[in-house]
Amino acid sequence: MAAPDIHRFACTRCGACCNRAPEVALSEAAALADHFVFRLMVSLYWLPDRPVPGQNADGGFYERKRLLADFAARASPTKAFRDGKRVPYTKYLVFSALAADTRAGHCVALMDGGCAIYPQRPLACRTVPLHYSRGDHSAASDLAAFVASPGYRCDTSDTAPVLIDNGRIVDEPVATARHQARQVALNDRRWSTAIARQVGNPAAADLALPTIAELQASAGAGAMTTTMAPAWRVAVDIGLMTPGDYQALLARQLALLGREIATADCPPTTRETLLAMHTEYQRLRENR
Repeated sequence: MAAPDIHRFACTRCGACCNRAPEVALSEAAALADHFVFRLMVSLYWLPDRPVPGQNADGGFYERKRLLADFAARASPTKAFRDGKRVPYTKYLVFSALAADTRAGHCVALMDGGCAIYPQRPLACRTVPLHYSRGDHSAASDLAAFVASPGYRCDTSDTAPVLIDNGRIVDEPVATARHQARQVALNDRRWSTAIARQVGNPAAADLALPTIAELQASAGAGAMTTTMAPAWRVAVDIGLMTPGDYQALLARQLALLGREIATADCPPTTRETLLAMHTEYQRLRENR
């Protein structure tokens, strides 16, 4: 009989993993607009329609496809060259909200060694040391990479709770948060799909959303950010938000932008982005 494959984990509240701002769902960003300056993140992922021979040895190919389908606003068939042949792929367009890194080396919510918004912390934080967009198949390797990060003081001793049991995530709070994250994405689908319809739409050029061509040309993962204003305007257009809600979000973000711009710890490049956002949001408030 094979030995049980058990992986344990407990957070020690060392704060070391709170080293950057979180990425959250669209609806989470609206709820956390008093705490974080958010930018709309537009990401493009490619995945072949069938497993690549010699790859996907972990057996997680179809789980990855299912998760991408859960979180994507749009899935589009395409073809790409592989080994000199054109093979079917699917492009997944995903919208999320990325909090600006307004503090050098740590999340803005980390204060005095602890999370100042712990009861309201985003789902991405609730699923630490794993991430809700990654499947069970990679959980053990993801955990190993996480706890091996320099400076992290996680508890993986024999007294820590079991997180993964034979490839299955069994820690109830983490498993629950992962389920909630997928449910939030599905609940946001009407909103994200409406934003996706405006990508590349000449009639929506004023929304300043990146095009698919720009995403494909962007370095690395094929992701770009812009302000949250386009997402909030689309929410008004489809009846998820009132014009008053939209203006209130602009006002909340303006107040936070002003505070963050004045913070000495804000990196110079981030401050430039915040100043541009402040100018845009002021203009939108004045032109209501």
